[in-house]
Amino acid sequence: MANRISVRWKMWHGAGQAGQSVQWFALGFIFLFYNQVLGLSGTLTGIGVSIAVVFDAVSDPIVGSWSDAFRSRWGRRHPFLFASILPMGLFFVALFSPPSGLDEFTLFLWFTVFNILSKTALTIFGVPYLALGAEVSGDYVERTGIASYRSIIGEGSSLLVAAIGWNFFFVSTKSNPNPQLTEEPYFLFALASALVMIILMLASSWRTMDVIPKLPNLPPTGFSFKKVYTDLFEALHGLSFRSLFLGNLVCTIYWGTSGAMALHLKTFFWELDSFGIQWWHYAGVMGGICGIPFTPWFNRVLDKKWTVILGVVVCVVAATLPVALALIGLMPDDKNLLVPLLVFFAFLGTFGIRPVGVTIASMMGDMADEHELRHGTRQEGVYFAAFNFAEKCTGSLGPLFAGIAIDIVGLTPNSVPGEVTTEVLSNFGMVYIVIAIAVLFAIWVFWPYDLDKTRHSEIVRQLANRKKTNLTDNRTINQVTRTENDD
Repeated sequence: MANRISVRWKMWHGAGQAGQSVQWFALGFIFLFYNQVLGLSGTLTGIGVSIAVVFDAVSDPIVGSWSDAFRSRWGRRHPFLFASILPMGLFFVALFSPPSGLDEFTLFLWFTVFNILSKTALTIFGVPYLALGAEVSGDYVERTGIASYRSIIGEGSSLLVAAIGWNFFFVSTKSNPNPQLTEEPYFLFALASALVMIILMLASSWRTMDVIPKLPNLPPTGFSFKKVYTDLFEALHGLSFRSLFLGNLVCTIYWGTSGAMALHLKTFFWELDSFGIQWWHYAGVMGGICGIPFTPWFNRVLDKKWTVILGVVVCVVAATLPVALALIGLMPDDKNLLVPLLVFFAFLGTFGIRPVGVTIASMMGDMADEHELRHGTRQEGVYFAAFNFAEKCTGSLGPLFAGIAIDIVGLTPNSVPGEVTTEVLSNFGMVYIVIAIAVLFAIWVFWPYDLDKTRHSEIVRQLANRKKTNLTDNRTINQVTRTENDD
């Protein structure tokens, strides 16, 4: 189809990112809620998240391959989008609404089961949704634009949920300066978050249906569980995909661990009240919103590989430098100085990392073009699913490491900010810093990626020539057939 996609379509498509963005934003709340508020140990909380992520990872390639092979009058992707939205919202609310009086093991089961269900429902939406954004255009730069709108609107949905949460539900008072450590606000916060996700995802699915007749119309490939993993290993044969795939695995361990520990860090290590935490969240979201529009420029000047490498470095430095400075006594104790500094570093970190996510989504479409040239099929669903599969399998280690670390350093459930010992806080900070070292290895793994703009342009040219040749051959065959019939 045509490479130029309207801004209106990009914006409606971007609205679907609300599901992924809001659920990711909620991860820190889920971990704190079950660990500190409900009393589930850090290790069991981490295990619960990890089990759910592994189930989610297994479902990714299945959904991706299934949607690639699916055919209906609503296209390959949209039936999956519509089927998943309402169950995802219901399971998400249930995750924050365990019955009272559960013992620790039953609470662990509730947490794990509804985490699995909400993530699986989101996968049924997310993988076809990302594939739709990649297949709607074959242009190297246009794909970055589509991913940029998706990320900006996703960040906006996170900002909306953060504003609702911190201004209506988690509001500090003199009698309760840390409302995130009490149970009452969580149900209404989850309900509001689910409504935001459902409304935006439904709108996105409905308003993007106009492209269905214009999408690539390739022969059906069929679906089988064996084919799911055949496609997965076939994708790994490409050097570019393998480099991006493995490098992202390492980064995902870091992001999963630091993300699960983030609200603990803000509440106990920095001892921020809800005002400080909400401005940290706002700065993180605004950093992403400001950084994403620079992504096409970064891609043109640096190319996509270097956008990813430099963005990861900026993110990790911004996240860990304040903690390192605090451990050696170089961060201020005065909250009037500390909060603005933390807000600045939060802004800088997401300014660096959000273009990485946009760029990787754009790279997936480029690699699908390379796959089509080699194998004659378009499998955006498999590429996104394979990437998510490994990302989530490895990402499950992050929350597990975070939960174990929280228990090992001695940050017990129902801890009180300001009353945790200096030794526990120092150990917590050291763990937070050490996990960043893994990212240095990720940079080395990213290095071999070689699908730059010049090579992609050549791939697109060869695909266009092949299509012209096939069209000419088909016309010749049809003419010969008509001649023989006339005779």
